[in-house]
Amino acid sequence: MDSHGKSYSHRSDDPDQHVTVDKADSTPSKPSQLDYELDPLLRLEQHTRSTHQAIVYVIVVPLITLLAAGIILIISHNQGGPDCDAGESAWICSRTYEILFPVVPGAIALIGALGGVWTTYIKWARYDRWRPWLAICWVLIPFALGWITSTGWMAIAGLDYR
Repeated sequence: MDSHGKSYSHRSDDPDQHVTVDKADSTPSKPSQLDYELDPLLRLEQHTRSTHQAIVYVIVVPLITLLAAGIILIISHNQGGPDCDAGESAWICSRTYEILFPVVPGAIALIGALGGVWTTYIKWARYDRWRPWLAICWVLIPFALGWITSTGWMAIAGLDYR
């Protein structure tokens, strides 16, 4: 019972236990552009975060590309096909995989490179740290072009071209 003679079955029903908090006070707000301009520590944290994102991106895109190529090779090898049965190839066993092996990882690498270019532009337009993103473009574009040119002949001519 309380001082007014009411009994409460749950503690949360007690009006003295209720606290009202403004929504603005309960959740921290995201720093504004003015906050970034005035606070060098916030700017440094934002720049460090952008650099770490760029480093992760430049590592993940080639890994996903090589993983996709490896999966295609393993599936082709396990399924077998006319080229493997004839002894002409050990991993790429059919025309389908001759096309999939260069095209799928090449598309992943190219989309990853273009994603890096687009992110560089977005970071530049927002006055964020864009230089690390430009640096990863210098890695991802040659990687994508290298994959496409080194395996692209297989999609065009096939393994019979040897």
